Amino acid sequence: MLENTAAKRLFLRTLHGLPRNARNSILTEPLWGIFGTVVVYYAPLYMRSIGLTSTQIGLLGSLTLALSFVFQLVAAPITNRAGRKRTTLIGDLVSWTIPMFVWAFAQSVTAFVLAAVLSASGRIVSVSWSLLVIEDVEPSQRARVFGILNLIVTGCGLLTPLVGLMMALHGVVPTLRWVYFLGGVGMTVMFLWRNAITDETASGKVAMEHHRHLGPLDSLRQTLGVVRGLHRHPGLLGVAVFYALTVFTEQLGLFQILFLREALNFGAQALSYVPVVGAVMTVLLYTLVIPRLSDLPVGRALALTRVAALAGACLLLVVPAGNLGVMLAVVGILGGATFLTQTYRDTALFARLPETGTADLYSAVQTITMLCSVPAAAIAGAVFTASPHGLFIIIAVLCVLLLGFALWISRTETKQAAQTS
Repeated sequence: MLENTAAKRLFLRTLHGLPRNARNSILTEPLWGIFGTVVVYYAPLYMRSIGLTSTQIGLLGSLTLALSFVFQLVAAPITNRAGRKRTTLIGDLVSWTIPMFVWAFAQSVTAFVLAAVLSASGRIVSVSWSLLVIEDVEPSQRARVFGILNLIVTGCGLLTPLVGLMMALHGVVPTLRWVYFLGGVGMTVMFLWRNAITDETASGKVAMEHHRHLGPLDSLRQTLGVVRGLHRHPGLLGVAVFYALTVFTEQLGLFQILFLREALNFGAQALSYVPVVGAVMTVLLYTLVIPRLSDLPVGRALALTRVAALAGACLLLVVPAGNLGVMLAVVGILGGATFLTQTYRDTALFARLPETGTADLYSAVQTITMLCSVPAAAIAGAVFTASPHGLFIIIAVLCVLLLGFALWISRTETKQAAQTS
């Protein structure tokens, strides 16, 4: 009882002071995370087990990104016209609920193509949901909210050993079919519940009123006008490039699970521990590291994070085949670096977005990101087929480039601070 009371106090303290949307989004996020983390992590293994080749898996990834780019173009106009709340509900049902059931019964590449088309529409939701959660949050609290959400999603990775055990007993395909099916049910409940306990944001109401009298093409033209002015906001273009390059690198890492299984000879049960290590690392970082980095400028925190990412990328290349302890230590470093990068990358981006035109500019960054990332999965599939180690050498090189960008962002941030003081 005492432990439950202490846990409850800690949980309430974590949510204290957050506005309704952020608080309730955090409360409902586990229903997505429980299934989302499992299906995203095991997706390449699931496709491989059904019979898809590395090239087909890569092409499916690039198809999803190409379609995501198209949907990203209309994300801001739709979000502004329909509102953050309504867009998020409808978009989640289309981009997650329906694909989960398609994946559950998939038998061929055709089914995965259909699911890719539907899931790509989630780029619209990536804009509307982010704004629904964060727009009413004080700027000083936004890193905290992003950190909690990332922590929840990563923490749900603790369930993967159970899934790994079920796969060892019943096989990869039968187990994951049930995970996808139950995920479709659970996510639908979550989407409807979250919609009932959140409100349209203040900025969303203003945008809806403004765009109500505009036709769809007028809304799109206005959005593109804002996009063309991206360079007029100090530091935003540089952060946008950093954002796009990190996502491109993450897409190349799609084949990590196949690299660990096929190049380093780890079984399904061993691979199920990877998300657990990531979850433990995330908890440690959130509780011990992020509070200590809170006084640092965001750019400097990003630079430190990318040092860790580069170290992890290099160490992955020298992991001995079959050595579970070394492998888990290295993927722990990589997972921690990814968590910190996503937290501070998003914080840096929102810090440079103005109060007006937020949806348009945020969507612009996402559009640039999608455009740059379209070929990533196909490139990864082709390189992995030719040389699994070669793919991860490329990732290590990109980590060097990202570290250079992070240092540039840090210097720019310091220079701007000196000019305003």
